[in-house]
Amino acid sequence: MGSANVRSQGVFMLVVAVAITVWGSIGLYQGLNSGFSGGLYDPDYRVVGLRRGGLADRSGFKSGDRVISVEGRPVEELGMESRWPRSLAPGIGETRRFVVERKGERISVDVVFPPPSAAAVENRLRAGLVGLVFLLFGLWAILTVRTSPAQTLGQIGLTAGVAAALGIGPNLGIWNGVTGHIATAADVFLFILLLRFFVIFPVPKPVSKSRIAAWLVYGAWGCLLVFLLLELIVHPALYYTTGSVVSPLMLTYVLLIFLVVIHTVVKTPRKQLRESGMYWVLGGLAVSIAIFAATFALSLRLPLWASVATTAVIPLTMALAVRKQATLGLA
Repeated sequence: MGSANVRSQGVFMLVVAVAITVWGSIGLYQGLNSGFSGGLYDPDYRVVGLRRGGLADRSGFKSGDRVISVEGRPVEELGMESRWPRSLAPGIGETRRFVVERKGERISVDVVFPPPSAAAVENRLRAGLVGLVFLLFGLWAILTVRTSPAQTLGQIGLTAGVAAALGIGPNLGIWNGVTGHIATAADVFLFILLLRFFVIFPVPKPVSKSRIAAWLVYGAWGCLLVFLLLELIVHPALYYTTGSVVSPLMLTYVLLIFLVVIHTVVKTPRKQLRESGMYWVLGGLAVSIAIFAATFALSLRLPLWASVATTAVIPLTMALAVRKQATLGLA
């Protein structure tokens, strides 16, 4: 890759990195100043599992209520709450009038929206910070190393940043569905890039030259893009089927990554694993997986800083490895 191309690529990535960081930051700030419902109803606008003392209970909802309209607008044209027009998106302390059907009667319920909960704020911060650390370490790698693994790691960072920024970005009203679908596509593509990284690092594996494998991996993602586009066109208000398609696909990519990593450990000479920095990457993966598995098994919740740090170990060790490989001239 020529030096001019490297500089151009670096400038482009820096511009994109700044843009998505600003976009995500605006979204985080806006989210802190937006009213929080905490789930008043299910996707069919029915009130179920009413929690005593919760917002729905305080507002006057009853279990079994079905929301008919919000501020006079039928829910059929509103769709999901996160896709409401911006004019309906509540600020902290603002009131929205709901009309519900209760035992054959229509009853008005006024909801005063409180500030976002601490858990909601922490989840948004976690998503933003995880995307940021992948972005920073990816940029560090690609701006300092001119190898294919470094380039892939840079692409991983940008994709993670885009997915996080779009997921927590500013409220676009009815257009939130579009940005949400793009974020979903980016999340899945992130796993494809992670798969590619482990296919070519520390040395390219035979499957990296297989067109059939490439068609299968990228083709599945292409089918997802078509599905997401069709869902936007055919059913623009409601987005309830995406998870049933995305989750199995992401699980498939995770399993492929696991198999490729196992292949690398078994087939690569120990000296090459050590000199290339692959042991660092394996250690980072092992630490992150072990900590998250332990917290899940023990039903614990990591503090925000610990959760982000545990995830950051993965891109950090990947960046250190590609730099070590390049420094030793092994790439």
